[in-house]
Amino acid sequence: MRTNYFKYLFTIYIVTLVMDSFAQDRVVIHEHIPKSALICARSNTDTVEFTHNKQFKPASSRVSAEQLSINFSKHFYQAFPDKKVSNNISLVFELTIEKDGSINGVSVLRSNFTSEENDRLKEIIYTITADMWIPASYKGEKITSQYTLPIILLADVNEI
Repeated sequence: MRTNYFKYLFTIYIVTLVMDSFAQDRVVIHEHIPKSALICARSNTDTVEFTHNKQFKPASSRVSAEQLSINFSKHFYQAFPDKKVSNNISLVFELTIEKDGSINGVSVLRSNFTSEENDRLKEIIYTITADMWIPASYKGEKITSQYTLPIILLADVNEI
């Protein structure tokens, strides 16, 4: 009986050592707590970061995001009459908004379409967003900035 007791204690001791050795190799990843939003405006030569700066005002659109999605979807189905979308698709574009509110460049950040179709999507974005931007400003002076524009390609525009 004592032999079984010592075997039991020895087994517990070995298991404890093994578990302790595994605990030594454990990597602890602390929870990432993101800092508050960082707004960034880019000029031709450098990048200026604006974090909680009350003197910075980001570029904005005169048209709501919902209306932009509707306008984009209508132009999309005119440009691609044979293309049918069964579900809404999320697209993301990056625009360069100049000091006068005009668009200098459009790039596609996220899309499920081919590069040729993306080129036509850029043209559609340029068409529907021309002359509708209020440029970014810093300390009261208008500046050139980048604007990330999420668009939802609606599956059925006629329901709206």
